Amino acid sequence: MTDPLVPRFVVVGAYVADCLVSTPRLPGWGEHIQADAIRTTPGGKALNQAVTLARGGAHVTAVGIVGGDTVGRDLVATLTAEGIDTAHLTVQPNAPTPVCVVFTRPDGQNATTWSIADNMIASAEIVYRAKAEIAHADAVLITFEAAAEAIRQVVTIARDAGTRVIVNPAPSPADLTAYRALPWQQVDMIIPNEAEARALLPEHHPARAGQADGLAEALGTALGVPTVCVTLAADGCTLWDASAGTSTGDRRASSANAQTYSAHPTDVVDTTGGSDAFTAVLALHLLSGTDQPTAVRHAHAAAALTISRPGTYDALPTAAELRDQRDQRDHGGGGHPARPGR
Repeated sequence: MTDPLVPRFVVVGAYVADCLVSTPRLPGWGEHIQADAIRTTPGGKALNQAVTLARGGAHVTAVGIVGGDTVGRDLVATLTAEGIDTAHLTVQPNAPTPVCVVFTRPDGQNATTWSIADNMIASAEIVYRAKAEIAHADAVLITFEAAAEAIRQVVTIARDAGTRVIVNPAPSPADLTAYRALPWQQVDMIIPNEAEARALLPEHHPARAGQADGLAEALGTALGVPTVCVTLAADGCTLWDASAGTSTGDRRASSANAQTYSAHPTDVVDTTGGSDAFTAVLALHLLSGTDQPTAVRHAHAAAALTISRPGTYDALPTAAELRDQRDQRDHGGGGHPARPGR
């Protein structure tokens, strides 16, 4: 039986394998270069976020698709070992598990190439099979690795059950038409990076070419989402809450309801999984009742830990590191572990 005091998350998106290539530069067509290192690990934005949530103490149900190959079996085994419920990971018996190739330079910057076949993308049908889990969860976290109709299905189920919906709109697809038409006013929180926020704004919206610290408010107002956090890489993040006024803390206010928080200082090794760690930790802390400045501070610390280490899955904060964060929060770090309503 699930502990009623443990936050319950359903995470919908891609559960794939990452092929990580450390190289001083990308090869040109017809060119052969020797990489510094090549290895494979579990990957996908949904997987990274699910693992971070589980290590942070949440009960997590994974919703997505894996292939019926050895890679898929290994992914399920890895998630199970992390304490994640994999009963709603659909297995496509005759399909290979998708692989995402990530190239990382010595300065930590990366380039990614990926392809997920249509039959391996989380669909509305896949989501509907997890209806009971979504209805009994405190929040569902979904990425743009899922089809637009899957997100719409999540919103429908969550609205009727009172489950919070958090959307990480990444990776940004080439055609955003279907995603822009989602019932955003029924989404509780969206966590994009700067480029994703600009892309989601309506065409010809003045904020698309405006200052980065105004994007959260502009996006929240345009879509009708009450809470928006736009990550700004080394410049931190801006969090806009329609219901909040100004508060104290490390911020540069862009409006009465938006605060821009500085990033946690770190030596960058590989930026690949930083946004996933940030998203998961921010969602977990806010859902657990942590005040906004403290939640953002912990999310930035988790991201800083991740990007200070090579890789993605292997670089995510450990359970012990996230437990130390919770201890700081519960003993003077701000907030309390109470579950707010929708």
